[in-house]
Amino acid sequence: MRSTLRVLIQITLAVCLASAARAQSVFLGSVFADGDPSPPLVGAEITIPALNLGVRTDSLGKFFFKGIPKGVFRVNIRRVGYNAIAINARFSGVDTLAADFALLPAPVSLDTVNVVGLANQYGKFLEFEDRRAHGGGSFLTRPEIEKQRDRQLGEIVSKLPGIRIHRYGAESAVASSRWIGGPGRGGDAMDRRKGAPRGCYSQVYIDNVRVFSSDVGEALFNINSIQPSTIQGIEFYASREETPVQYASNRAECGTILIWTRIE
Repeated sequence: MRSTLRVLIQITLAVCLASAARAQSVFLGSVFADGDPSPPLVGAEITIPALNLGVRTDSLGKFFFKGIPKGVFRVNIRRVGYNAIAINARFSGVDTLAADFALLPAPVSLDTVNVVGLANQYGKFLEFEDRRAHGGGSFLTRPEIEKQRDRQLGEIVSKLPGIRIHRYGAESAVASSRWIGGPGRGGDAMDRRKGAPRGCYSQVYIDNVRVFSSDVGEALFNINSIQPSTIQGIEFYASREETPVQYASNRAECGTILIWTRIE
């Protein structure tokens, strides 16, 4: 009996020590717009680069991390149309750290000009106009987007050929309608719980920066997190064969959407 009791004590102690060794912090909170009112910001990106961790806020502006080890780590918070912020957060490895972040809108300053005919395009917009002139994809221009400015971006792009918009909760993600089954690309467990179906989700670029890579199990990008008023033009290519060569990696199998903001 004593021998059995000793073994049980040793096992219990070993489990406790192992649990302590694995102890890690939880990090949660919310992101909202700084102002009155202060609405929650859907689709804001929170990353911890040193740990290769990243999430996006849900429909209530909430985010959640778990499994953060002890240490001080840089945390970046950003969303299209708002000024990004960064902090150094200290984690004990055993606690829960809660924090709320208020992001300031980043206004777009436009010069006052008198326009006769079509305005000349410069910089990044030259690529957009060149591809639009030569065809090969589906395009939305600023005037076309402006006509639908009261709608969410997912609704606006849903009419483009080859595109499919999947809704999950209050969010929407872009997929290719060319998918005929098989292994899906994109969407993690959280997206599935919100109702996101399996699909071939398209890679997403904003001003030549890829914000969604169409990797298996990757958290989806909520297309509705971008305000139509900030967009100059949109391109969509439903397959890798149609995608411009500089974007046509294996990730383009499910198509590519290129979003160009009005910031030059």
